[in-house]
Amino acid sequence: MQMASKVVTVDLSYSCDASHMYQQQRHYISPWLGETAGHFAKRLLTYLSLYEQQPHFAKDGSGGKSPDIYIEDPQHHLQLWCQLELLPEKRLLRASHLADELLLVLDEAETDKVRHNVVANQRIFTLSAEQLAAFSLMLKSHMKLSVWREDPQLCITDGEHLVQLNLASLLEKPH
Repeated sequence: MQMASKVVTVDLSYSCDASHMYQQQRHYISPWLGETAGHFAKRLLTYLSLYEQQPHFAKDGSGGKSPDIYIEDPQHHLQLWCQLELLPEKRLLRASHLADELLLVLDEAETDKVRHNVVANQRIFTLSAEQLAAFSLMLKSHMKLSVWREDPQLCITDGEHLVQLNLASLLEKPH
């Protein structure tokens, strides 16, 4: 199902005792043209998982020609290239050369396909179908989310639903 809203407002309350980060911010996020609710949920979950590193969303889906989510330094060098789907090997190699780290956020089936074909600076973060389905229940045109992090767990709630993610594979350095 495609996203119906042109802009999603996210009122975010984020807290992490370990890093002493406590923020309340409003974000306006535009779904990409033709983006499904499941993909949007995956993109937003990834953004929330990387929140303390100040990630950026790509303007639109490029099919792997540019990152879906990225983190860059002040000189605009890509520190992290994050891709939300499996890419052909040639594009994976290109991404791994253009960024310090390559993060693939995949579902379980995609993770099984790529485990044997890992590039040097690559990490894999797997989101289960259950996690995506639970987070998809929170999707609205105006979302109010509370996110708290206690390494390696990230908990996200809208007051009705709760999603818990284990961030261990995000916290470890690539191979």
